[in-house]
Amino acid sequence: MRVTTILLAAALVITGCSSTPEPVPAQEPGLLTVGIGEPVLGPARDRMISNALYTPLVDYDPATGKITPRAAESVTGSTDQVTWTIKLRPSTYHDGTPVTANSYVDAWTKLADNPVPVDRIEPVDQLTIRLTTKSPASYVPAFLASWRALPVRGGKELIGNGPFRLDGQWDNGKGGRLVRINPIGTKAQRIDLKVYRDLGAAFDEVKAGKLDLLVDFPGSRHHAMHQDFAARHAVWPKPAASYLEFSPEITDPAARYAIALSINRKAVTEGPLDNQFDPATRLFAPAVAPGETSGVCRACNFDAATAKTLREQAGLGGVNLTDGDPAQLKAVIDQVSANLRLPTGTGPAVVVRQLDFALDSPYELVKRLNTAAVKPFVDAAAASGDPAVQAENYRLVENEILRELPVAPLWTKHGHAVWAERVRDVTANAAHDVDLTAITL
Repeated sequence: MRVTTILLAAALVITGCSSTPEPVPAQEPGLLTVGIGEPVLGPARDRMISNALYTPLVDYDPATGKITPRAAESVTGSTDQVTWTIKLRPSTYHDGTPVTANSYVDAWTKLADNPVPVDRIEPVDQLTIRLTTKSPASYVPAFLASWRALPVRGGKELIGNGPFRLDGQWDNGKGGRLVRINPIGTKAQRIDLKVYRDLGAAFDEVKAGKLDLLVDFPGSRHHAMHQDFAARHAVWPKPAASYLEFSPEITDPAARYAIALSINRKAVTEGPLDNQFDPATRLFAPAVAPGETSGVCRACNFDAATAKTLREQAGLGGVNLTDGDPAQLKAVIDQVSANLRLPTGTGPAVVVRQLDFALDSPYELVKRLNTAAVKPFVDAAAASGDPAVQAENYRLVENEILRELPVAPLWTKHGHAVWAERVRDVTANAAHDVDLTAITL
């Protein structure tokens, strides 16, 4: 009897401790659920969301210079790359209002941070815009492809002209629903964008089949991305990169190389930076790079022994590492302190700078360098309408910068996403992150 009682009690304990997996809720036909972090600059400036709400004037590939017209019928630049004529396709906003040349002129005039040196913007007729720049600007197509060039109306920034419209109000802390204007076969007809405070929990929801797609998650899930979503994940470059900017007081290139070589970029990106970045391999971030590099970035390597030799050769006694994102700055200080045995709070300044590119073009970086030796190449790239000539001049800029090293590349940002089994046709790139318009259910 005693044995029977013990076995019965054990069975009750086991039964009490066991749990049945929660049933996956029934999925609404045609509805795609997407987990996101809170848009930092708002949904109209989020590349993924704006690509669904608006149709950009063009798609632009920085690697080849190829322009693919979208809302624009054509884009023509003058020989000197100063005067640009943009002809529009007839279209309307989601509320039925026509999108005209004035729609773009009004939006561009209100830009507080236009990266293009605009002289004049004027409507030639209802469907033609003339943009004149103060200096040659071959990178104008990169501007036309960006969210900054969208025909956003004051007070109505989410009434766009794209394949989806916003259904109801957008809540930056919760998200909103998008509805496709013209249904297409088995493509997602509605999209619920859900803001998650805990992106790790959202990752687990995708794994459990409760969420269709997640476009951001912490580095603690990076290994699980490859393991649990082997054929259902994407990684793509983002237009952001971090650099060491050396004070002009550090005149000896050997000193600059000593600091650059003392940083183990792989250890930093996989550790303190939470697998959100990749070690830099060239001056330009992959998302904005004009074709292949013509050389090797020696300064991007980790070589503590050589770094110490160069430090001694240059007589470098210390540097004042300052500014920048706190996590990145601390990581650099720790690396330089440990691997170079160099004081990091005294001496000439070295700034840790993250550059979030306003345009998918290297021009923004090379222009801010303001280095006399590369100015002829920078100007030649800006004045040429030939992508091959532009790329060659940017390569010459890159070679010169990596030789003298006024700045040293550190790491570049990437995006990553995972999705459920029922989701297909997921593509992602730097221009629009995940393309919500292409997804099939």
